[in-house]
Amino acid sequence: MKRTVLLLAILLILISACSSNKRTPPMEIATFSLFDTVTFPENITKAYYHPSSKAIYAMETNTHRILIWKGDKRVNAIGGMGTGNTNFQSLSDFAMGSDGSIYALDSSAKVIKRFNADGKFIKSVQLDYVQQPTKLALGSEQNVYVFDAASSEIIAYDLLDSSELYRFGRFQLQKVDLLFANRDYVVAYDQAQDQSALFSSLGQHISAETGQIVYDTYNNAISLSNEALVSKMSAAWLPLSGKAESVTIFRDILAIVVDHQVRLLKLDYVPVR
Repeated sequence: MKRTVLLLAILLILISACSSNKRTPPMEIATFSLFDTVTFPENITKAYYHPSSKAIYAMETNTHRILIWKGDKRVNAIGGMGTGNTNFQSLSDFAMGSDGSIYALDSSAKVIKRFNADGKFIKSVQLDYVQQPTKLALGSEQNVYVFDAASSEIIAYDLLDSSELYRFGRFQLQKVDLLFANRDYVVAYDQAQDQSALFSSLGQHISAETGQIVYDTYNNAISLSNEALVSKMSAAWLPLSGKAESVTIFRDILAIVVDHQVRLLKLDYVPVR
């Protein structure tokens, strides 16, 4: 009897392990659905949306602040000029983690400051051997990519101990206005040329693409230009009005900055045929 129970327990464990290892089937983007538009009185350049808290994080570079909005009002602001833990000497970029935490790049202090989703300071990561850090992107919760405008290259750092991992892009990059990364790709966008340089997460140059490129969780490439939002892997597209400043993606939500607006769009999926 004991042997039978033991065999049944082992069988259940094996079945559970097999089911947990099933890979998510590939999906492609069917449509882009606009579900909200928020107008800011401030001049913002980049924004993220966190679906769980329904919060928008928007960067206002003129005052060196990251604004936190919920609904139609501001609930908090991170930063402002200064040298304290919650201030910036020169806020140049920011990114959002999976839990809604904020990673902000101070280019003058050469430091990345991390805040929780409510704007409370957590820690600082000092950047060594970098001259002019201007852009950053999170590859995962453990590594970050920083563009050094002085050497025109991207530097990968380990967030756990702030050690440098590797550098790349010196011969492919001149100017980077927006930086995107996930576990597989790093994309550097040059706004003047309207071109994205695509690299693997380890720094191998892959190609150059038109428009600002980001990737969703299925690694579908999405291109943003002043004319339209386009899925490069399917027929999905959406015409745009106004001057598009930037696009960010979190799970299945895009946040596009157009003039003083943040337009939030949901990605609708269908299985790849």
